[in-house]
Amino acid sequence: LYVYVDGSGNIYVADALNSRIQKFNSSGTFLMKFGSYGTGNGQFNIPYAIALDGSGNIFVVDRLNNRVQKFDSNGNYVSQFGTSGSGNGQFNQPL
Repeated sequence: LYVYVDGSGNIYVADALNSRIQKFNSSGTFLMKFGSYGTGNGQFNIPYAIALDGSGNIFVVDRLNNRVQKFDSNGNYVSQFGTSGSGNGQFNQPL
């Protein structure tokens, strides 16, 4: 999902080629963004899918970095999992 709408109507957009996530309210007003291009914590190489958990944490599939990154509701990096490969817990360009 390149676009995710939370329970409050906020819209999260995976802006893949700009290597960032943007958040808008239900009227389309820009609220915040996070991420930049790279391989470090909180950086992306083609952010692809977005999901939120019940606590408001944001999970982003970082496609070409072969990982999933977790952010808090303010867009601050929390953790990540996954590496490149074909074994358990590894990814090859996850969608």
